[in-house]
Amino acid sequence: MQQVSIVMRTYERPILLARAIASVQKQTFTDWNLVVVNNGGNRAVVDAVVEVARSSTPTGNISVLHLEDRFGMEEASNRGLAATESEFFAIHDDDDSWDAEFLEVAVGGLRANISAAAVVTGVTRIHETYKNGKVWPVKSEEFYLTQERLTYDGMIGNNTFPPIAAVFRRRLLADVGGFDSSLPVLGDWEFNLRAVLSGGFVFLPERLAHYHTRTPESESASGNSITVGIDLHHKIREQLHARWLAEPEVGGVNKGKQAIAAYVADEPQKRRNVPALVKIVAKDPVRTYWAVSRRVRRIVRRGA
Repeated sequence: MQQVSIVMRTYERPILLARAIASVQKQTFTDWNLVVVNNGGNRAVVDAVVEVARSSTPTGNISVLHLEDRFGMEEASNRGLAATESEFFAIHDDDDSWDAEFLEVAVGGLRANISAAAVVTGVTRIHETYKNGKVWPVKSEEFYLTQERLTYDGMIGNNTFPPIAAVFRRRLLADVGGFDSSLPVLGDWEFNLRAVLSGGFVFLPERLAHYHTRTPESESASGNSITVGIDLHHKIREQLHARWLAEPEVGGVNKGKQAIAAYVADEPQKRRNVPALVKIVAKDPVRTYWAVSRRVRRIVRRGA
């Protein structure tokens, strides 16, 4: 049994998937297993991407879980987790990436903080353009994150970090349950609010996680759930607020009222603390990506 299980959900984004797998393969910490959850997409293309990745850097244990139908993100995560065994787990979206030291630092943080439920590293947000099977970085910014924003009070108003930045203890799945499959978005936020009550989240400020978002001129199929589905995020947030408003008070506090008040209070703070965009450094976070992506593009053109 490996120490870390990594669940990577994917749907019809082979070029981005190749990059994501490569970012796992280059980790200096090697005791991991990766399950690629093909969420109702083309089986042959996903299998081909994984085979290319295996032949490029044959490290670690990579498996593919094909789902016949397309499910929500959280159900796909739950199925991937159910197919793995490990002490820790991470959710690695198919459009994000890690620095090579991410897992080594994160696992070290969990070992050093035995009561912590999760560790979260610093994050760089990378704005990139995706067109005609090619992706290139345009700008980057530091993602605003502090230890305070990883507490329950810090997270109740907003989803304060992307999944790519976190590694969790698997015991959380038994303690608080898995991801809420009824939520099409914001399932990670809802899970984090349950998880942080089971143990603290520790912030490791080194920016080892890369949160990739596509620019408006990118092909829409490559977009992530926030940039493409902002209206859906607002709708689901309102539904969660309504759900929590209906819950009984705990210690004289209603979760829904607390969430709404924190959301309103957090908006000005978020605007003040978003740094100016700067041009991204010319360092590709995944050195093997370009070679892999060229081979994947050939596979896609052949219609595999």
